[in-house]
Amino acid sequence: MQDIADRILREYSLYRDGSTELRNGLLEHVRLFDSKALKDGHLFRVGDRSDSICLIGSGNIRVYVSGVSGRGVLLYNVRAGEICPINMRMVLARTVALAHADASADLNAVVLNRAGVRDLSTRFGEFHHFVQQSVAERFEEIIVRISDITTRSVDHRLVDLLLEEFDKSEAERPTIKMTNDDIALAVGTAREVVNRKLHELERLGALKLGRGRIWLEDRTALKAMMKPRRSIAEAS
Repeated sequence: MQDIADRILREYSLYRDGSTELRNGLLEHVRLFDSKALKDGHLFRVGDRSDSICLIGSGNIRVYVSGVSGRGVLLYNVRAGEICPINMRMVLARTVALAHADASADLNAVVLNRAGVRDLSTRFGEFHHFVQQSVAERFEEIIVRISDITTRSVDHRLVDLLLEEFDKSEAERPTIKMTNDDIALAVGTAREVVNRKLHELERLGALKLGRGRIWLEDRTALKAMMKPRRSIAEAS
C-alpha cells in the first residue's frame, strides 16, 4: 500500500520536494481511495459531507453546479497534483458540499482524513501554503470561467472547446470522446443547444458526429462558426 501511495503522492510537488518528515507525515495519514464507494461515479453531491480529501495520482474529478432546469456549469477539473477547495472546505469547516463532484473511471488516488489535514497544516508551513495557494488559483479560475460565460457567445465558447480538445487528440483523424452532456457542462449551456450547434457544424462539413465521439472534418469551417453573423438589414 505504501508503495502505491508513494507513487500517487509523487504527482504533488509538495511531496516530491518536501522534507522527509513531511513525506512520512503524508504517508502516515493517507489511505488508498476505494472507487467502490462511489455511487454512479459521484464523489459528492450538493449537501453531502466528507471527512477526507482526495489526492490524485491519475484521472480527474469534475466539479460543477447545476440548476433545476438541468443546465449546469463546470467550475473546474481537479487533476493529478491538485486538490479540490470545495472538498477541503467540507473537511476543515465541516460544511456540506456546495457543488457536485464526479470522479473519472480511471481515478487513482489516496484520501487524507481531517485529522491528517489538521496535523500537517499545524506542523508544516509548506502544507498550509499549498492549501492556500490551491484555493486562490481555483478562485481565479472560477472568475475567469464566469466572465467567459457572461461575455462570450455560445458559438465562441463551443468552438474554442472543440478546437482545444481536437488539439489534444493523438489520433490521425482528430477525435473528441465527449458526450453532449459533457460539452454542455464545459461550455455552460443546455444540452439541447449543444446538440443543435453540433448538428449545424456537421451540416457545414466541419464535424462528423458519432455516439460519444466527434471527428474533425474541416478546421476552417469550424472556425467560421466564430465569425459574427450579418443581420438581414446588413445583408440587404
